[in-house]
Amino acid sequence: MDGGQASAINARLEKLDNENRGMKKIGIVAIVFASVLFISGQATTNKVVEANEFQVVDQIMATAFERCHSVTADGVNAITFVPPTNEEVAEVKALGPKAVAPLARYLDLKQKNGFTQFFAVKFLMVIGGSSTLGPLKRAFAQDQWEVTRAAALDGIFGVSPAEAKPFVEAALGDRSQLIRQYAQHLRSLYQGQIK
Repeated sequence: MDGGQASAINARLEKLDNENRGMKKIGIVAIVFASVLFISGQATTNKVVEANEFQVVDQIMATAFERCHSVTADGVNAITFVPPTNEEVAEVKALGPKAVAPLARYLDLKQKNGFTQFFAVKFLMVIGGSSTLGPLKRAFAQDQWEVTRAAALDGIFGVSPAEAKPFVEAALGDRSQLIRQYAQHLRSLYQGQIK
């Protein structure tokens, strides 16, 4: 091979190397761009799914609450407790921990109406698990209806008797007779576990 051929080969190799580097750069840019699109698509999908869960829970809560309202033959508005349907319970249970945040919102409403918070607690109890402990503890707050508070205490105990113990002890001195009685019942369950 003479010097001219070697020079031509080197020139071609250099040209191919430059083209190859350019292709690598384009490939890297394309991969980064595709990754960004994929990740942003995933984030959007998660937000849509989360929004859908809020809508499902809101619809279930509205329907359950609506069933409690009626008008008598005399035109008087009546409110009567009607428990959630088995279908509603199954829907919430199917959502599992994804329903906790939407349900927890109902516990934090400034204007409490009793049934709404009670339904939220009962649905949280259906879900169970440690993700429900925070909302159930908030539902035990003094500003809640005593029936809701009793259900919340039961829910905390159902998730973790150990976590419930300080709440049960505090409830023994509660101003509500219903809460005190329920706390005594739960305390007897603790004593049954020790024996």
